[in-house]
Amino acid sequence: MTTQTRERLYFPSPDVATQDNGIRFESYRRDDTEVRLSFIPPGAVVTGRDPEKARVGMIVRGGLSVTVGEVVKVMRPEHDVYVVPPHVGLSAVNSTAEEAVLLEITRSKSGEKYPAPTGYFLEPLESRKFVKMDVTFFLADWIELMIADIPGGGQMPYHKHSHEQIGICLEGRYDMTVEETSHELLFGGTYFCAGQEGHSAENPNAGLARSLNIFIPPRYHRVPKQEEEQETP
Repeated sequence: MTTQTRERLYFPSPDVATQDNGIRFESYRRDDTEVRLSFIPPGAVVTGRDPEKARVGMIVRGGLSVTVGEVVKVMRPEHDVYVVPPHVGLSAVNSTAEEAVLLEITRSKSGEKYPAPTGYFLEPLESRKFVKMDVTFFLADWIELMIADIPGGGQMPYHKHSHEQIGICLEGRYDMTVEETSHELLFGGTYFCAGQEGHSAENPNAGLARSLNIFIPPRYHRVPKQEEEQETP
């Protein structure tokens, strides 16, 4: 596999488009999974897409009123997460005076099941220190999300595990390595890491970097409880 091919596989370039209602999006894909950043202007309505797929979403900036099935919630940035199984309705409206940025993962993979939490929405499970980073976890049966603050000079050592991992830069910039391919991630930049693909992260800059890391299935809070695996860190 050439370096250029690995770069596209682990760090795909986004497809960028603007809809008639003014919503602009950046879409990153690997295999059966898409990460999409939607930039939603005031007053715009987001209608459901890909109803046959599971969808997980978090507001990164601004605010959004989201309806899943018959449940309505005003989502707060980096605090509320929706987990929507296939064939359940999803819509949203930006009723604020500022642009909202929605980060959404859509997925449909043969053999996987995508149960939803009660009420479809998650709040933070816990916040703590982890490898000298401040981290916050969100947990559903099939997916785990971890927001991590990487301080200047901080790093996540190179490691491997059986869980699929996807990451998105939320703030600042940091260097991500998957296998032998490295890439600097800026806001919205996304990496995809399959199980047993080695990876590491480093922030060589003075300022803080912030990232969202997604594990499928959950890694740090196993649901259901699984036997511990020999993985580091």
